[in-house]
Amino acid sequence: MATYCIGDVHACYDELIALLNLIKFDDTKDHLIFTGDLIGRGPKPLETMNFMLEHKHCVNATMGNHDLNFLAIVNNVVKAKEIDNLQILLDSENLNEIVKFIKNMPFMYVNKKLSLCVTHAGLYPFWSFSYAKEVASELSSVLKDKYRSRVLLQNMYSNIPVMYDPNMQGLNLWRFGVNAFTRMRLLYRSGILDYKSTSINPKDAQTSGLFPWYDLGDIGRGKNKQFKVIFGHWAALNGQCQRPFVKAIDTGCVWGDRLTAYSVDEDKLYSVKSKGYSQIG
Repeated sequence: MATYCIGDVHACYDELIALLNLIKFDDTKDHLIFTGDLIGRGPKPLETMNFMLEHKHCVNATMGNHDLNFLAIVNNVVKAKEIDNLQILLDSENLNEIVKFIKNMPFMYVNKKLSLCVTHAGLYPFWSFSYAKEVASELSSVLKDKYRSRVLLQNMYSNIPVMYDPNMQGLNLWRFGVNAFTRMRLLYRSGILDYKSTSINPKDAQTSGLFPWYDLGDIGRGKNKQFKVIFGHWAALNGQCQRPFVKAIDTGCVWGDRLTAYSVDEDKLYSVKSKGYSQIG
C-alpha cells in the first residue's frame, strides 16, 4: 500500500490520469490525498469530480478556496464566473453527490500513523497543532449544518479579521479559519495575514516585513510527534519550500506548468507536464 499527496488539480483531469499512470496507482491498495482546489478554471471539472466519486474508497481531499467558492455558487450566494468553468457541474445529473463530496472535505487531514498533515494553504503558525485541528473540525461541522453553513458562505468573502484573537468565536473565528486554511501565503511577524502578495517571491517579501507562513512558528509540531505538513495553493512557489517537515506541491498545472504527486513512503516527488492552460487566467 502506497500513499500519495497530489497538488491542486483544478480540473486538469488528463494530467491527473497521466500522473496516476506514472506512479502506477492501484485503487485496490493505494491511497490518494489531494490538497484541495479539485475544480476551478481547468478544462474537465465533471470528469475530475466523477473520478473522486468513483474512488471514494481510496481518496481524501482537503478543502480549497475554489471548492468553497463552488459551494457558495450552489447555495446562490455568488454567481458562477465563466472563467471558473463550473457550469457543467451545476448542470450535471449527479450534482447532489458532487456537493456532498465537497462539503465533506476536511480543512485539515491528519494521519497519525504516517505522521502526516495535509491542508490546502497551510497551518496558521501562531496556532498549536491541536488548536488548528479544533478550528478545522468546527469549520467542517459548520459546513454540514444547513443554517450555519449559509451564514459562513455568505460572509466568507472578506479579508477581515486579518489577525487571530484568542477571544474569537462564531463568525469571526470561522472567517479567519477559512482564510488561514484556504487563502494564506504570507504573514507579518505579528500574525497579520497578507492577501495582496499572491505571487511574490518569499525572499523578496521579507524586504516588506512579510514571511511565508511556514517560516514562522513550530509548524506541524504535535503534542508527542512532529507531523510532516503537505500543502498546495501557492503555485508561485513552484514546489520550493526550504523546511524539512513542510512540502509545497502545487506546481501550477492549470497555469501551464505541471501536476505533482508526493510519495509519502518514498519521500519523493513525481510530476507530469501540463497540457497548457496558462491562457485560462
